[in-house]
Amino acid sequence: MSAVMTGVAKGAEETGSFFTRMPWYYQMGLLLLLVGLLIYAADALLYSDTRTETSKLLDQVQSLKAKNAQGSIIRQNLAATEQTLKEKREEMDRLRDLLPDQVEISRVYDNIKDIMRNNRLEMKQFAQDKPEEAEIYTAQKILVQVSGSYDSVGQFFSQLGFYKRILSVSEVEIRQAEDSAQESGRSINSSFVLTAYFISPKNLENLTKPAPAAPLQAGAPQQPEQPK
Repeated sequence: MSAVMTGVAKGAEETGSFFTRMPWYYQMGLLLLLVGLLIYAADALLYSDTRTETSKLLDQVQSLKAKNAQGSIIRQNLAATEQTLKEKREEMDRLRDLLPDQVEISRVYDNIKDIMRNNRLEMKQFAQDKPEEAEIYTAQKILVQVSGSYDSVGQFFSQLGFYKRILSVSEVEIRQAEDSAQESGRSINSSFVLTAYFISPKNLENLTKPAPAAPLQAGAPQQPEQPK
């Protein structure tokens, strides 16, 4: 009788499913694996399109940030260029008060000759040398020789110092005049180099041309290439 009952119990155990015959911790592990697979499948089916769209939006955001940074650099360069032009215009206005243009320089020469006559100086030479052009002005040297009294020559140089245009005097030499000149009240002869400064058309172009654009800052994004 006992042998019969044991056989019946073993037969009942063997008729159970493979899953139910597994130890409980294997059953738990298998269930967790199945749950993980179901979650992954649901995520792939439900959210794959959303992740793709999100990735595209992030790429667009990065592209817009790069373009905004490039636009900020361009605006800074434009502001710097406008400031440079403003400074150039102000500098040019100040220079125009002191430096005549190439047309007006002849009037300066006439004014200098008038100062000579007003001081009773006899002009023996007024020879223009080759102009020396710098970036924002041109220097015109003039070889001058005059004859007159010592006081007249001194007054002439003094009045040149207060002249409204920029002039410079160098290489001054004073010698005793000839006897015939002294009889007429001209006791000395003086020679010197008078330099007048003016703005030539090329100088004006240098003053008004735009400054070169400032270079891009280090690490700044480059302008994206246009698709071909």
